[in-house]
Amino acid sequence: MGIKELEKEIYFGGSDVLHRLILFNSNHIYDDVIHQLEKATGFDLLHCEQIAVIAHTKGKATVKSGEIDELNRINVVLKEINLVTEIE
Repeated sequence: MGIKELEKEIYFGGSDVLHRLILFNSNHIYDDVIHQLEKATGFDLLHCEQIAVIAHTKGKATVKSGEIDELNRINVVLKEINLVTEIE
């Protein structure tokens, strides 16, 4: 077992699976995306702008990693304006 795998097992208790909420680039107004990210996550403006820029330039961005319940709560708010998202 490598060091990274061991660190994950120690930190996450070995059996917890972390998921990622992904935001994909879409045809939404930039300010609307940022506002909805703020509303959904509680992140500050700069953090939300960075997520939006990455999604726009690279096609997708990780909004947050964590437990599925938390990501689902955030995703529901993002879907209010039909943002394109996926939890993996």
